[in-house]
Amino acid sequence: MSEQARQWRVLGRPRGRPARITRLAIADAALAVGFDNLTLATVAERLQVAHSALYRHVADREDLVILAMDRVLQLTPWPEPTGRWRTDLTEQAEAVWRLLEAHPGLIKEFLKLTRFPEELILRFGASVRQLISYGFTPEDAFLASDTVFDLTVDVFSRGKQLDLPVGDSDVRTSTADAWATAVGETVAPLLRTALAEPASVWFARKLDLVLDGIAARLAPERPEPA
Repeated sequence: MSEQARQWRVLGRPRGRPARITRLAIADAALAVGFDNLTLATVAERLQVAHSALYRHVADREDLVILAMDRVLQLTPWPEPTGRWRTDLTEQAEAVWRLLEAHPGLIKEFLKLTRFPEELILRFGASVRQLISYGFTPEDAFLASDTVFDLTVDVFSRGKQLDLPVGDSDVRTSTADAWATAVGETVAPLLRTALAEPASVWFARKLDLVLDGIAARLAPERPEPA
Protein backbone atom coordinates (compact mmCIF):
# COMPACT_ATOMS: atom_id res chain seq x y z
CA MET A 1 0.00 0.00 0.00
CA SER A 2 1.38 3.41 -0.95
CA GLU A 3 2.14 6.04 1.73
CA GLN A 4 -0.63 8.27 0.31
CA ALA A 5 -3.20 5.48 0.65
CA ARG A 6 -2.14 4.78 4.25
CA GLN A 7 -2.53 8.47 5.15
CA TRP A 8 -6.00 8.59 3.60
CA ARG A 9 -7.14 5.57 5.63
CA VAL A 10 -5.81 7.03 8.90
CA LEU A 11 -7.31 10.46 8.31
CA GLY A 12 -10.58 9.16 6.97
CA ARG A 13 -11.54 6.74 9.72
CA PRO A 14 -13.69 7.92 12.65
CA ARG A 15 -11.70 9.05 15.65
CA GLY A 16 -12.46 7.60 19.07
CA ARG A 17 -15.44 5.54 20.15
CA PRO A 18 -19.03 6.44 19.33
CA ALA A 19 -20.68 8.36 22.15
CA ARG A 20 -21.84 5.85 24.78
CA ILE A 21 -23.48 8.28 27.17
CA THR A 22 -25.62 11.39 27.04
CA ARG A 23 -26.83 13.83 29.69
CA LEU A 24 -30.17 12.03 29.68
CA ALA A 25 -28.49 8.68 30.27
CA ILE A 26 -26.42 10.21 33.07
CA ALA A 27 -29.54 11.68 34.67
CA ASP A 28 -31.37 8.35 34.55
CA ALA A 29 -28.34 6.56 35.97
CA ALA A 30 -28.15 9.13 38.77
CA LEU A 31 -31.78 8.44 39.70
CA ALA A 32 -31.12 4.70 39.64
CA VAL A 33 -28.17 5.20 42.00
CA GLY A 34 -30.23 7.46 44.27
CA PHE A 35 -29.41 10.80 45.87
CA ASP A 36 -28.08 9.14 49.02
CA ASN A 37 -25.33 7.45 46.99
CA LEU A 38 -24.90 10.01 44.22
CA THR A 39 -21.32 10.61 43.13
CA LEU A 40 -19.60 10.81 39.77
CA ALA A 41 -17.97 7.46 40.55
CA THR A 42 -21.24 5.63 41.31
CA VAL A 43 -22.89 7.00 38.18
CA ALA A 44 -19.89 6.07 36.05
CA GLU A 45 -19.99 2.56 37.49
CA ARG A 46 -23.71 2.33 36.75
CA LEU A 47 -23.09 3.35 33.13
CA GLN A 48 -19.97 1.17 32.88
CA VAL A 49 -17.84 4.02 31.65
CA ALA A 50 -14.67 5.66 32.91
CA HIS A 51 -15.13 8.26 35.63
CA SER A 52 -13.44 10.86 33.42
CA ALA A 53 -16.01 10.32 30.65
CA LEU A 54 -18.69 12.08 32.70
CA TYR A 55 -16.76 15.34 32.66
CA ARG A 56 -17.59 15.71 28.98
CA HIS A 57 -21.22 16.15 30.03
CA VAL A 58 -21.24 17.51 33.60
CA ALA A 59 -18.90 20.07 35.11
CA ASP A 60 -18.80 18.72 38.67
CA ARG A 61 -20.86 16.90 41.29
CA GLU A 62 -23.27 19.82 41.80
CA ASP A 63 -23.95 19.85 38.07
CA LEU A 64 -24.68 16.12 38.34
CA VAL A 65 -27.09 16.68 41.24
CA ILE A 66 -28.91 19.45 39.36
CA LEU A 67 -29.13 17.27 36.26
CA ALA A 68 -30.71 14.51 38.36
CA MET A 69 -33.15 16.94 39.99
CA ASP A 70 -34.19 18.34 36.63
CA ARG A 71 -34.88 14.79 35.47
CA VAL A 72 -36.92 14.02 38.61
CA LEU A 73 -39.09 17.06 37.98
CA GLN A 74 -39.54 16.17 34.32
CA LEU A 75 -40.79 12.72 35.33
CA THR A 76 -43.03 13.98 38.15
CA PRO A 77 -46.69 14.62 37.33
CA TRP A 78 -47.60 18.19 38.22
CA PRO A 79 -51.06 19.39 39.29
CA GLU A 80 -53.12 21.04 36.60
CA PRO A 81 -54.67 24.46 37.39
CA THR A 82 -58.09 24.10 38.99
CA GLY A 83 -59.31 27.69 38.78
CA ARG A 84 -58.94 28.04 42.57
CA TRP A 85 -55.72 29.57 43.88
CA ARG A 86 -55.92 27.86 47.27
CA THR A 87 -56.45 24.43 45.75
CA ASP A 88 -53.62 25.02 43.29
CA LEU A 89 -51.12 26.02 45.99
CA THR A 90 -52.18 23.12 48.21
CA GLU A 91 -51.79 20.56 45.44
CA GLN A 92 -48.43 22.00 44.39
CA ALA A 93 -47.13 21.87 47.96
CA GLU A 94 -48.35 18.28 48.34
CA ALA A 95 -46.68 17.35 45.03
CA VAL A 96 -43.35 18.75 46.26
CA TRP A 97 -43.75 16.88 49.57
CA ARG A 98 -44.42 13.58 47.76
CA LEU A 99 -41.44 14.20 45.51
CA LEU A 100 -39.14 14.70 48.48
CA GLU A 101 -40.52 11.59 50.17
CA ALA A 102 -40.06 9.49 47.04
CA HIS A 103 -36.36 10.34 46.70
CA PRO A 104 -34.39 9.89 49.93
CA GLY A 105 -31.44 12.26 50.14
CA LEU A 106 -32.91 14.76 47.68
CA ILE A 107 -33.72 17.35 50.36
CA LYS A 108 -30.19 17.22 51.76
CA GLU A 109 -28.69 17.77 48.32
CA PHE A 110 -31.17 20.52 47.48
CA LEU A 111 -30.26 22.53 50.58
CA LYS A 112 -26.60 22.49 49.57
CA LEU A 113 -27.09 23.81 46.03
CA THR A 114 -25.69 27.19 44.99
CA ARG A 115 -28.20 27.45 42.12
CA PHE A 116 -31.67 26.11 41.39
CA PRO A 117 -32.50 23.43 38.81
CA GLU A 118 -34.04 24.91 35.66
CA GLU A 119 -37.14 22.69 35.88
CA LEU A 120 -37.82 23.98 39.38
CA ILE A 121 -37.65 27.58 38.17
CA LEU A 122 -40.04 26.74 35.34
CA ARG A 123 -42.55 25.18 37.77
CA PHE A 124 -42.25 28.11 40.15
CA GLY A 125 -42.73 30.63 37.34
CA ALA A 126 -45.83 28.78 36.17
CA SER A 127 -47.25 28.88 39.70
CA VAL A 128 -46.70 32.63 39.97
CA ARG A 129 -48.26 33.30 36.57
CA GLN A 130 -51.29 31.18 37.48
CA LEU A 131 -51.89 33.25 40.62
CA ILE A 132 -51.60 36.43 38.55
CA SER A 133 -54.28 35.05 36.22
CA TYR A 134 -56.53 34.67 39.29
CA GLY A 135 -56.19 38.36 40.08
CA PHE A 136 -53.13 38.48 42.37
CA THR A 137 -50.69 41.31 41.77
CA PRO A 138 -47.32 40.05 40.45
CA GLU A 139 -45.63 40.94 43.74
CA ASP A 140 -48.28 39.16 45.84
CA ALA A 141 -48.31 36.14 43.54
CA PHE A 142 -44.55 35.79 43.84
CA LEU A 143 -44.66 36.17 47.64
CA ALA A 144 -47.49 33.63 48.01
CA SER A 145 -45.85 30.96 45.85
CA ASP A 146 -42.44 31.50 47.40
CA THR A 147 -43.84 31.29 50.94
CA VAL A 148 -45.67 28.03 50.28
CA PHE A 149 -42.62 26.50 48.59
CA ASP A 150 -40.31 27.58 51.42
CA LEU A 151 -42.73 26.21 54.02
CA THR A 152 -42.82 22.83 52.30
CA VAL A 153 -39.05 22.52 52.08
CA ASP A 154 -38.50 23.81 55.62
CA VAL A 155 -41.03 21.55 57.35
CA PHE A 156 -39.90 18.51 55.38
CA SER A 157 -36.21 19.12 56.11
CA ARG A 158 -36.85 19.72 59.82
CA GLY A 159 -38.94 16.58 59.95
CA LYS A 160 -35.97 14.66 58.55
CA GLN A 161 -33.72 16.16 61.22
CA LEU A 162 -36.00 14.63 63.85
CA ASP A 163 -36.28 11.25 62.15
CA LEU A 164 -34.74 8.40 64.06
CA PRO A 165 -34.18 4.81 62.92
CA VAL A 166 -36.99 2.40 63.71
CA GLY A 167 -36.43 0.97 67.17
CA ASP A 168 -34.92 4.12 68.63
CA SER A 169 -38.06 4.96 70.58
CA ASP A 170 -35.98 5.38 73.75
CA VAL A 171 -33.85 8.02 72.07
CA ARG A 172 -36.93 9.84 70.78
CA THR A 173 -38.52 9.71 74.23
CA SER A 174 -35.41 11.08 75.94
CA THR A 175 -35.17 13.86 73.35
CA ALA A 176 -38.83 14.78 73.88
CA ASP A 177 -38.30 14.72 77.65
CA ALA A 178 -35.33 17.07 77.41
CA TRP A 179 -37.18 19.50 75.19
CA ALA A 180 -40.32 19.31 77.31
CA THR A 181 -38.31 20.27 80.38
CA ALA A 182 -36.83 23.22 78.51
CA VAL A 183 -40.13 24.66 77.27
CA GLY A 184 -41.96 24.38 80.58
CA GLU A 185 -45.11 22.67 81.83
CA THR A 186 -47.60 24.69 79.77
CA VAL A 187 -45.95 24.07 76.41
CA ALA A 188 -44.57 20.58 77.10
CA PRO A 189 -47.76 18.64 76.19
CA LEU A 190 -48.04 20.54 72.93
CA LEU A 191 -44.42 19.82 72.09
CA ARG A 192 -44.85 16.12 72.83
CA THR A 193 -47.89 15.99 70.58
CA ALA A 194 -46.05 17.76 67.77
CA LEU A 195 -43.12 15.34 68.03
CA ALA A 196 -45.43 12.34 68.06
CA GLU A 197 -47.32 13.39 64.93
CA PRO A 198 -46.04 12.54 61.45
CA ALA A 199 -44.34 15.52 59.82
CA SER A 200 -46.93 15.46 57.04
CA VAL A 201 -49.73 16.09 59.55
CA TRP A 202 -47.94 19.04 61.11
CA PHE A 203 -47.18 20.35 57.64
CA ALA A 204 -50.86 20.25 56.63
CA ARG A 205 -51.78 22.32 59.67
CA LYS A 206 -49.07 24.88 58.98
CA LEU A 207 -50.02 25.05 55.31
CA ASP A 208 -53.64 25.82 56.20
CA LEU A 209 -52.46 28.62 58.48
CA VAL A 210 -50.26 30.11 55.75
CA LEU A 211 -53.05 29.87 53.18
CA ASP A 212 -55.40 31.63 55.59
CA GLY A 213 -52.84 34.42 55.82
CA ILE A 214 -52.56 34.63 52.04
CA ALA A 215 -56.34 34.81 51.81
CA ALA A 216 -56.44 37.65 54.33
CA ARG A 217 -53.47 39.67 53.10
CA LEU A 218 -52.69 38.90 49.46
CA ALA A 219 -55.57 37.24 47.63
CA PRO A 220 -57.84 39.30 45.36
CA GLU A 221 -61.16 40.29 46.85
CA ARG A 222 -63.24 38.52 44.25
CA PRO A 223 -64.54 35.14 45.49
CA GLU A 224 -63.19 31.93 44.06
CA PRO A 225 -65.51 29.91 41.81
CA ALA A 226 -67.72 27.43 43.63
